[in-house]
Amino acid sequence: MAKAKVNLDLPKIRAALTAANNEAMNVSFLALSRLVRGKLSQRGTGRIYRVSRGARGGRNLRARGFHQASAAGFPPAVNTNRLRASFISDQLGSWKYGYAYIRSGEKKAILNYGSRVTYAPMLEFGTRNMRPRPYLRPTVQVFSKQANRIFAVAYARHMGKKP
Repeated sequence: MAKAKVNLDLPKIRAALTAANNEAMNVSFLALSRLVRGKLSQRGTGRIYRVSRGARGGRNLRARGFHQASAAGFPPAVNTNRLRASFISDQLGSWKYGYAYIRSGEKKAILNYGSRVTYAPMLEFGTRNMRPRPYLRPTVQVFSKQANRIFAVAYARHMGKKP
């Protein structure tokens, strides 16, 4: 009977796994942000109405004093850029790992992502007077297909294998 002896450097393995997880979470945050901003950058397909004129004259509707809203069921159209610029990762202490704060609990890492603009949930889910303009739920569905690849690449890179 042959005997085999394996020496594992557990602190080094744990450090590599932590680094891979942090990298994958940061890349996930950036990828999700890119998708959300792209979804919120689409032109409106609804009615056109008058708004205050923009700072400079130009070709776009806002500069001429108009805005084209989104139709129900489509992502919100950009008017002031406030919603599109407001997405952040929830700060649960400090931004320890760069772009996102990552916390681990019950065998899972959690990345909280959202907007602090008060009307963001009203646009996503609708109100009594307005039908929903979903932008986050469809984006998360698209992103979930990319997430496995992001984590696989990060773990392979930190564990010394090619993805």
